[in-house]
Amino acid sequence: MAARTALISASLLAMMIASACSRGGSSAPAEADASVTIVEAGAVETSAAVIDAGAAPPQPAVADPFGTARTAPKTYCSAVAGKHLAEKDLRTSFVSGDDLLAIVNRSPQGQLAPDWAPSDLVELRTGAAASASECDKTHCLRKEAAGALSDLLGEMKKKGFPGKVESAFRSFGTQCGTFLRWASKGGFCEATEQSALPGHSQHQLGTTVDLFTEEWAASERGVFREGFGCTQAGRFLQEHATDFGFVMPYPIHPDDRHPKQSCVVRWDIPININPKTGYRFEHWHIRYVGKEAAARFVKMLAASGVGKPDEITVEQWLRSERGLVGADAELPVCDGCNCGACSTLSAPGESACDKKGGALHLDAHGRPLPASAPPEIASVKRGSQKKWRGRVVEVKLDVPHGVATQPPVVGPEAAGYAAGSTFEKLAPYPETSPRGYAPLAGAWVVGVEPIPNDTGVAWPWRAAITPSITGQIYNRANVLLPARPGATTIKIPLPDRTTRVKVILLEAGAPKGEPIELELR
Repeated sequence: MAARTALISASLLAMMIASACSRGGSSAPAEADASVTIVEAGAVETSAAVIDAGAAPPQPAVADPFGTARTAPKTYCSAVAGKHLAEKDLRTSFVSGDDLLAIVNRSPQGQLAPDWAPSDLVELRTGAAASASECDKTHCLRKEAAGALSDLLGEMKKKGFPGKVESAFRSFGTQCGTFLRWASKGGFCEATEQSALPGHSQHQLGTTVDLFTEEWAASERGVFREGFGCTQAGRFLQEHATDFGFVMPYPIHPDDRHPKQSCVVRWDIPININPKTGYRFEHWHIRYVGKEAAARFVKMLAASGVGKPDEITVEQWLRSERGLVGADAELPVCDGCNCGACSTLSAPGESACDKKGGALHLDAHGRPLPASAPPEIASVKRGSQKKWRGRVVEVKLDVPHGVATQPPVVGPEAAGYAAGSTFEKLAPYPETSPRGYAPLAGAWVVGVEPIPNDTGVAWPWRAAITPSITGQIYNRANVLLPARPGATTIKIPLPDRTTRVKVILLEAGAPKGEPIELELR
């Protein structure tokens, strides 16, 4: 991954949260678990005129949704162990790299084994077969991907912008060294924003290249800089790389695109990682999946609504190919830098984030562990919030460790409910299109409903049990998040004419317990 600049860095976000508080394996049916089971609606009744669109739809249980877990005999890249990554997260891998559609990302479920490398690597310049160790010294890809890249480079040359490969296959060991070099320059947390942790890089698949042009590479400013997507070659790759079997995994999130130049980010809001991919955009990073698969991606991308909030990325397409439904993505592995929005295979208490904002703990299949107990509402009262003209409900909760939640995240640093908005149509921040947050299995949120309810939606105002700063990133996707454990207070901004409400906890969109009524006059 290349260095990028943001108005608020991911590591700063992590500190603010802490202080404020890819296709191998079986898909055979199995018994349902907490992450996929539908929770039946509770006894709370709502008006017949209200549409209860807020319960999670049935989801099939999958024995090994991310592949079969394998454990390395020892810890590799030990310099990232200890206070940063848990031992189990370093040694456990789910991904079968031989699959062209393997899901490799920042999550614990998206890690390649330390000793895995493609068996059919070839040197790009000569086409000769080469070993992984030989390829660490030159540019290599898997044979099929190398042939497709040759065709793509030939077309780029014909069009007058000869391509230049900056990076291709990188082994686990090489990626370890690459990451540690970044860490030596600016610290571990800064490095996680610029370089993939070893095992989490798509370059290890042997199907991925960072591709620029000879002209772009000749600049003294270096290749990894903003603007390549606006060049003739960059636009060509965005529009035609799929014709050669390549896809672009890291686009700009629709919310973040400049209104006049979609090839760069807007400048008036904080731009962090794209929560649907785990990284910031890279218009030079392309991955080979084959022409037929790339055509399927193009079709699904178009159907999702290009430029709209539900626009998919390669990540969501690969999830659909595997049969994963519900969340847009999995959270990054807990590395000590993204506490409050990360996941881990380690046991509760063993993660670097357990005492710094919380973590989503996973079982041996990569699925969230059920919480030891449900959250409970301790009190509800009218609250206040600067710069919000409407009413505010303040909810205090007792939250056991292990509780999962989901967007929307609302509050001082995030979104609020204005007149006409609900969890089905909420803009994450100004000048962005509203989107919906369908209930996810296993997720607890606070639900608020006006009395009388004239919105047409049951429990229309919903809020994640997490610090509002988390919403700056994760309101742009729909994912399972760790709820903030312990005594937790959340503020829910409501429309200014709201005078009376009832408050309840929802699990997977279904009411639990009895609602608490509150006057807001």
